[in-house]
Amino acid sequence: MQARQGAAIKTMKYQVIARKFRPQIFEELVGQKPIVQTLQNAIQLDRIGHAYLFSGPRGVGKTTTARILAKGLNCVQGPIITPCNQCHSCKEIAAGQSMDVLEIDAASNNGVDNIRELRESARYAPSRDRYKIFIIDEAHMLSTPAFNALLKILEEPPSHVAFIMATTERHKLPATILSRCQQFVFRTISALEIQAHLREIANREGIQIDDRALAYIVRAAEGSMRDAQSLLDQIISFSGQQIVDEDVRDILGFIPSEILDQTLDALAERNSRVLLNNIAIVVDQGLNLQQYVREFIGKIRDLLLLKLDMEEKVMGSASEKTALASRAERFSEQDLIRFFDMLLHLENDLRSTSQPRFHLEVGFVKLAKISHLRDIEDVIRDLRGPGTATPASASPPKQRPPLQKEPVSSPPGEKAVIPPEPFAFADIYTRRVEEKSATTAVYLQKAVRIERTGDSVQIVIANGTAHALLDSMEHRKILDAAATELTGKAVSVSLMLKAQPASIGSQPEPNSENALESARQEPLVKRFLEVFRGDLAQVKPVKGE
Repeated sequence: MQARQGAAIKTMKYQVIARKFRPQIFEELVGQKPIVQTLQNAIQLDRIGHAYLFSGPRGVGKTTTARILAKGLNCVQGPIITPCNQCHSCKEIAAGQSMDVLEIDAASNNGVDNIRELRESARYAPSRDRYKIFIIDEAHMLSTPAFNALLKILEEPPSHVAFIMATTERHKLPATILSRCQQFVFRTISALEIQAHLREIANREGIQIDDRALAYIVRAAEGSMRDAQSLLDQIISFSGQQIVDEDVRDILGFIPSEILDQTLDALAERNSRVLLNNIAIVVDQGLNLQQYVREFIGKIRDLLLLKLDMEEKVMGSASEKTALASRAERFSEQDLIRFFDMLLHLENDLRSTSQPRFHLEVGFVKLAKISHLRDIEDVIRDLRGPGTATPASASPPKQRPPLQKEPVSSPPGEKAVIPPEPFAFADIYTRRVEEKSATTAVYLQKAVRIERTGDSVQIVIANGTAHALLDSMEHRKILDAAATELTGKAVSVSLMLKAQPASIGSQPEPNSENALESARQEPLVKRFLEVFRGDLAQVKPVKGE
């Protein structure tokens, strides 16, 4: 029995990294330099406030800063900016056992009666120390009556009392409370600062861990030092004194970098088969599909930063950045922006779909089908300058079925200007319309001719139904906007219906069976009838047809 108790006592001596390496003086705080400097100056200049509010994300040092400030005020050598951490007051505050520094959890003591007890306690002088300090954690959890009870004493507390409130949700505190406090907003800690601090902890603990493994931990911590320390503690328990990046990746559920690199290469080659095989590998290994998309978005973001010459913003070793830079050359900025936008929508859709794998597979195939675009500013520059040759280095656009060159009468004195291939105006214009509205682009496919004549754009439609639909205000706005962006001037698009050869008796009577059947065979109408499972009741003649 005694042996068992001894073993239990021995186990309890272990301290987790987050507590063992908790900062004890202002200089040890990471990533909050402006706040540290302000509080140190306040102590040195004897400008100590009666109420402070520390707000910010979890794990960035709010409660730790409150304890250090309390020690600086009540240290036997104080008030001092660097508490000794040796006197009874410093030790008791660090252990949370001081009778004059009371830590209150507002999440479980949020009633008006709790605040009344606090007010009663504040009336009495400290038992030993210089100040009686109340640290109220998760202050936003206080009830409205509790806030009201706190107001008066928070505004005019006794000279020996100081309040320090900490919260992760500052917006939930009443304005009357905020106005009575000196407010300090804690920021998330940068990745470089967290990684440097974890490296220092690993060295002091004799842990061997490479930079790539640390980068995984930093990424998972999302700016929280406490989260990063807890994750490091967990990984040490798994791997021991020697930690490799594969162990960290497996524990945290990150996607192997090889799969992400293969996905990038397949996307560059527009290889749908490899993209689908990579998804199958992710599923077979039991990895999370949303995590896969999130990490791939991160890769796209890194490629875009490299294209913008912002290498310092990309995390990773020099060799990793070099490999990324070589892959970035295979994409344009427009490619990466479009991929990023589509992947964000895809990641959001995966949260609600009942078939995430199928949804992801279709989404990646769509990515592969997107042609690698040339910078739109260069294309517009070429379109505005007639006769300008297309740079040989530009990637060719996605091939589209050639438009039939039907003769159309141009306005007198003006000659139709067709930009040089392979960037014909019709192709560029159709792309721009497709970006703005997929529905308008479907109707525009019925065009037999799209040409720029001077400062105007003419579209010739052979199909009466498509002409009538495009002639609506909604679609005309899309057509005009696309033309204006390409020409650089306000343009009103001219919609023309191709003249049909007239023959006696060739036109069926309106609403006759022949007219209805003829309309049913129109591809666009036929598709609508299939989707909505309906039938035509009436055919109206279109003006000009």
